[in-house]
Amino acid sequence: MAKRSLVKTQAAVGSKSLDPQQQFKVHWAAIEKLQRQIADQHKQQEALLARFCEEVLPVEHQYVQALYDKTTRLLSFADKKSLGKYDRDALFLWIEEEVDELLNHPFNEHLDLEALRQRYFTVNKMVDAEPTPDDVEDFRQNINELFGSDGGLSDEELLKMMSDPENMFTTMERLFGESRANADTTRSEEGSHHGGSHTAESAQQSFNSLLKSQEVNRMYKKLAGVLHPDREAEPAKKAEKHLLMVQLSKAKKTHDIWTIVEMYHQYVDPEFHFSQTEIPAINTLLQQRIATLNAEMAEARDPGTLSGMVWQMFGAKTTKTMDKKLRKHRDNLQLMIDNEIQIRKELRSLSVLKQFLNPMRDELEFERIMKDHW
Repeated sequence: MAKRSLVKTQAAVGSKSLDPQQQFKVHWAAIEKLQRQIADQHKQQEALLARFCEEVLPVEHQYVQALYDKTTRLLSFADKKSLGKYDRDALFLWIEEEVDELLNHPFNEHLDLEALRQRYFTVNKMVDAEPTPDDVEDFRQNINELFGSDGGLSDEELLKMMSDPENMFTTMERLFGESRANADTTRSEEGSHHGGSHTAESAQQSFNSLLKSQEVNRMYKKLAGVLHPDREAEPAKKAEKHLLMVQLSKAKKTHDIWTIVEMYHQYVDPEFHFSQTEIPAINTLLQQRIATLNAEMAEARDPGTLSGMVWQMFGAKTTKTMDKKLRKHRDNLQLMIDNEIQIRKELRSLSVLKQFLNPMRDELEFERIMKDHW
């Protein structure tokens, strides 16, 4: 650990020992590299996403449809009076697992999930056994473990939640949804007070100084002279310059200094000869740009987006490896589809259902024994 810290310290010292012009070149090179990486990443992700939508997504839809059909079949047994308590508990455990997967599946948009939820709530209300005081206390403890508080709920309110899952969802969201949001806000505010606010304030001051500087005005005027459409005789070049002037004017109006600097580099001065008084502020601007590009790269790979999720699952350095991953996933999906269809076909009587429920009954029975023992 000590050796790694020493290396980082030496690297930081080396970077700070550069003069402002050298720092500028280092920052600019980093920006160009990040921009190339982001462009390549977007290109690769778009191509992979197109393949996924064509080759895999239809199979994903087949799987969730097969799961939905099987869950509907399971729900048809839930109100059978000849179903014993332990079998009913096992059946509801199975249904809950399937409903949870369906509700959280990323490719469930073609399913009528609201109808499934309502049917599930309806049959769940028909469970014959009323919760005992011990059940209510267990439920209260579960809420405490999940949220750090029981929300001051009475036993009567807990009973209503236990008997009506929809009421449970809305009550928990009302009591604990806001507290989670407040906690996130508090953590964010605390983070801003631990050094972050000072850095942000310093960066903003540098930005404001740069915005009003003669250097930026000089770059803008130089660009306006080079890119003015009236300097071109050919209609095509005149139209091109017109678009560039629109871009430049927008950057000036919206205080987009980065675009001005980038256009200046491209069309006027590739070597960037800045005054010594202005270049520290420009270096601050470039550091902000690097932070923005790093965030953009992270966002592109975020598995919370469809493109990011597909890349996380199937992305690779070579097309051959991507082909292998896509093919393996399709094959696994097809096996899962066949299994869901086969189970649904077999579920035609209570006697067959009970055979499927036996492992879940054993699991619930083991949990009850352990609970009584402890």
